[in-house]
Amino acid sequence: MTEEQPILKIEHLSVDIRSETGTVHAVRDLSLSVRQGEILAVVGESGSGKSILCRSIMGLLPRTASVTGGSIQAGSYEITAMPERKLCGLRGKLFSMVFQDPMMSMDPTMPVGRQIGEALRCHHPELTGDQVRKRAVELMELVGIPEAETRCRMHPWNLSGGMRQRCVLAAALASEPEILIADEPTTALDVTVQAQILDLMLKIREQTGISILFVTHDLGVVAKIADRVAVMYAGKVIEIGESSEIYHDPRHPYTCGLLGALPSNAHQGHLHPILGFPPNLIDPIPGDAFAPRNPQALGIDYVQAPPFFPVSPTHQVASWLEDPRAPKLMPAFSPGHRGAEQPHVHKPPMEAILEKNHEKPEERQKPPEKEAAEPLLCVSHMNHLFPMSRNHVLHALTDVSFQIRQGEIFSLVGESGSGKSTVAKCLMHIYPITSGQVTYDGVDLTDPAAVRAHRSRIQQEIQLILQDSSSALNQRMKVKDIIAEPLKIHHRCKNRRERNRYLTEMMEAVGLEPELLNRYPSQLSGGQRQRVSIARAFAMKPRLLIADEPLAALDVSVQAQIVNLFRHLVREHGSTLLFIAHDLSMVRFLSDRVGVMYRGHLVELADTEELYRNPLHPYTRALLSAMPVPDPEAERRKKLEVYRPQGPLSGTFTEVCPGHFVLLDAAKGQNPAVGNEGN
Repeated sequence: MTEEQPILKIEHLSVDIRSETGTVHAVRDLSLSVRQGEILAVVGESGSGKSILCRSIMGLLPRTASVTGGSIQAGSYEITAMPERKLCGLRGKLFSMVFQDPMMSMDPTMPVGRQIGEALRCHHPELTGDQVRKRAVELMELVGIPEAETRCRMHPWNLSGGMRQRCVLAAALASEPEILIADEPTTALDVTVQAQILDLMLKIREQTGISILFVTHDLGVVAKIADRVAVMYAGKVIEIGESSEIYHDPRHPYTCGLLGALPSNAHQGHLHPILGFPPNLIDPIPGDAFAPRNPQALGIDYVQAPPFFPVSPTHQVASWLEDPRAPKLMPAFSPGHRGAEQPHVHKPPMEAILEKNHEKPEERQKPPEKEAAEPLLCVSHMNHLFPMSRNHVLHALTDVSFQIRQGEIFSLVGESGSGKSTVAKCLMHIYPITSGQVTYDGVDLTDPAAVRAHRSRIQQEIQLILQDSSSALNQRMKVKDIIAEPLKIHHRCKNRRERNRYLTEMMEAVGLEPELLNRYPSQLSGGQRQRVSIARAFAMKPRLLIADEPLAALDVSVQAQIVNLFRHLVREHGSTLLFIAHDLSMVRFLSDRVGVMYRGHLVELADTEELYRNPLHPYTRALLSAMPVPDPEAERRKKLEVYRPQGPLSGTFTEVCPGHFVLLDAAKGQNPAVGNEGN
């Protein structure tokens, strides 16, 4: 990027939020800038101040929040003290925003074309109705919506999550803004749609020259889209640099910790989360906010906040370790484990992280042989039909069959609507099984009499973690009562003291402060609620744990902590895990075997490494091609495959080699991928 006048310049910004317990200093003396045509990514854990920063720029802070210092200059406008009437005229024209949840951003009662048209009329009142409709269709085509003329008349609930997010993006671009602020725009999307949205944003930047402030906690996404990366912690930017510099040469221990918590495609073992908790932003922070979690912290870190030290002309870091007077330490790619005090030698990006955080391949501890274990769960020809109307049904699951062995981690992957969550809900009898058989440890779960006879045992041995923690938790119960409820029902603790001690242990195990036990779910963030759901399921030490997208709402470091808990539950307690996810890197790291679902069909199933090295079904190859890689150079070289079959899927689920099953094409008698590539 050329060194030119930034289109967005933030200097020494501070934002406070008033709460019942005190004033939260959500953003503290923050400075950054975005240049014309640049994509700047802002990353950090939940609570780091990313979303408050976005709302400050838009002038959309809640009533309890206020800017207490600093300035925000967008274009030629100083907007921190701008009256609301004038600021309203700039929204959409100078800057627009895309929020995380497209369903919450759109009116469910209004066709999407009209909603895009509203944004057009707001800033272009001279347009006629026909011109507005034509431009709305053009915008929908710009963001890659097929059959835009037809879909513009649809309501948001008629569209998939990816289509809704494209419509929100079209509305944000309607008035041709100079700055686009995207707050976690891909978090709720599956990996294939996510890759398409990122490619779309890059294409729009190339066509329009728009500047993008991209907020996310997904470092794989950042590697694909960002020119520069700013890392936030406790309301401050602590490191900023070119994308390649942040990934190849991270200097702040927190940045190193975020990268170190990522799973490696080539390694298994133990992930290293960032230990400890973020600071309480109500209390004054005398020094570096990360010092209590930093094993390399110096004495000065506890008394004085570090200034920015230049690493290169484009790379700055706020860490006393970069002071010329500081001891030269090896960068701690996992802050949970102190690096040896060696000369400050920087290694290639992933090499140093893997060396620090994971066993080398030759040192990797091989999992016990599970091939000989008896199947704990057997699913045979399971079907589920959703009645859509009197004369129409949706085939949500079609002839799904698989087995999960005792002590195995079995994963299901696939895009939204593929049937993954429906499998979990059918196994738990949330949805009825239309036909087929499910057997758990010899008990036929499709036989009501057998289920009644073993009800207590099944309730104790099988636990479910749902993706939507808001609906999974009783809003009228405190966290301590939610986690303790199954313990009380099944008499797992001798007395209240033992139960309270166990609750504290479970909260710490999922990375939550025990003080949250006395709060209600509505007082917690989405990530905190999800960890409460996980703690409740873990508390029973289940024999079979069904986890439906348990990591989707969590930061990368917390994900590492939860994944380590999953592995501990399996290895130490002999539990079995059905893991449903769209994070393909985490699935590869965690799983023994993987099943791939598409349109209600199981299209491929194999041992994890076999499936990732030798995907046979074209949909599996398309899915793996969209997998984010935390390396900017690798992301730029990657090519996205697309699989769009004509007509309904059909075929026979066949074992093409030992342990590797593929849905073969019924008409040709084989999968084209198998025949054409000689597999």
